[in-house]
Amino acid sequence: MHRKLWIGALTAALLISLGWGFNEYRLAGDYRLVAENNNHRALIDFSSHLDQLETDMAKGNVASNPTQKILYLSQISSKSDAALKDFAQIPAEQAGLSYIGQFLVQAGEFSRTLTQRIAAGGQLSAQEDKTLNDWHEQLMPINQKVQDLIVRMDTENLVWTDPAPTLRQRLGFGGTKIAEAAADGSEIPAKSVRSGLDQLDASLQKLPPFTYTGEFATRVVPKPLGLPTGTVTQDQAQVIAQEFLGKVGYNNSTPVFSANSQGLLGGYTWNYKEAYLDVSQQGGVVTFYRDQRSIEPRKLSQEDATAKAKAVMISLGWQLVLTSSEDFGSYVQYDFVAEKEGVRIYPDKVRLMIALDNGQLVGFDSVPYYSFHQARNFPPKITMEQAVKKLRPNFQVTEKRLAVIAKSGNQDVYCYEFRGKYQGEEYLLYLDAATGAEEKIQRILKTPRGEFIQ
Repeated sequence: MHRKLWIGALTAALLISLGWGFNEYRLAGDYRLVAENNNHRALIDFSSHLDQLETDMAKGNVASNPTQKILYLSQISSKSDAALKDFAQIPAEQAGLSYIGQFLVQAGEFSRTLTQRIAAGGQLSAQEDKTLNDWHEQLMPINQKVQDLIVRMDTENLVWTDPAPTLRQRLGFGGTKIAEAAADGSEIPAKSVRSGLDQLDASLQKLPPFTYTGEFATRVVPKPLGLPTGTVTQDQAQVIAQEFLGKVGYNNSTPVFSANSQGLLGGYTWNYKEAYLDVSQQGGVVTFYRDQRSIEPRKLSQEDATAKAKAVMISLGWQLVLTSSEDFGSYVQYDFVAEKEGVRIYPDKVRLMIALDNGQLVGFDSVPYYSFHQARNFPPKITMEQAVKKLRPNFQVTEKRLAVIAKSGNQDVYCYEFRGKYQGEEYLLYLDAATGAEEKIQRILKTPRGEFIQ
């Protein structure tokens, strides 16, 4: 009798466990499907904005009338910003694709600078015209590859990631990888969206770097301004990478050397499981980290994630001020900036991403901080009361502070920052702290995902 009761109880427990396991598996599958759909949407939106950007560049090169030139340059700026927003949501390796990110940032800022000059009655130099034409020439093949990938997504129903490798492939008898094939010039069709992005990554690494002498060129500083002094060896960089991984939740990790990273903050790239990070050779600091693990269903609130983000920053040794957040569903992205003597220094920024399944850090980018951080001496200023009097009479101030912002050409401007409302909408106004001149106006858009600056 007791034996039958035990067998029945064990059977019931087994069935409950199987049911629970199946339900968790189904939920995880549903979540992965949602994540994949979000990735597809971001890629499709990105391709649409990139295609329109290429068209606007082409029209801008043909336009000779100042009014038309302003129109297309302003559209280049807005489409660059929109494409960059979508690009940031595509989960892809950053080595070659960072070429696109750099292109979009520079194109947006450069076109804004030129728009302001023409609107003020100025003209473009021959070199600036050549720069715009060269950029269009560089964008065309990139855009074509992206559009081809989108067409294949629609016609061949490409999955996001490659199928799991077979035993034969695990033993090394498989065919040439897509990215390797692209690098040596062959054209093997990608088997997944991710492979297509890897193939694009490999081809972009062969393109020449951007060079131009426009006003925005100073934004790409000739050398990092904020990196610590001294250099580290590869072995020392591995220890730094290991310590960083331990602080973000990967104890007893052994990061594997991947490559020497290129660019302004060049150093060493390390891989561990599905994560990779860059350690600068100068100064030996982590400048970029991305964990591309599958994020499970959301369990944390945004408030929980914010507390985790602040704790992570402290554990990594940063003492910065949280200025913005954006909820992407599976993770929340945060921006932290430096503050000195009560002055917010927006160019010195660190960005991180917190996963909402367990609160773990899945993204970290300190490149802006180490590129632009420097000792700053604030010049004499007018008083806050004098600055307030220069605002529009009906502008209702809700917050006010001193700040450093970057203008065209990456010029630091010491400003009074005013947040307030006008006719039911919120804005950020920046007045030069020394003269009271209006330097910048930004509109604040509130959405369920966070506040956006326009």
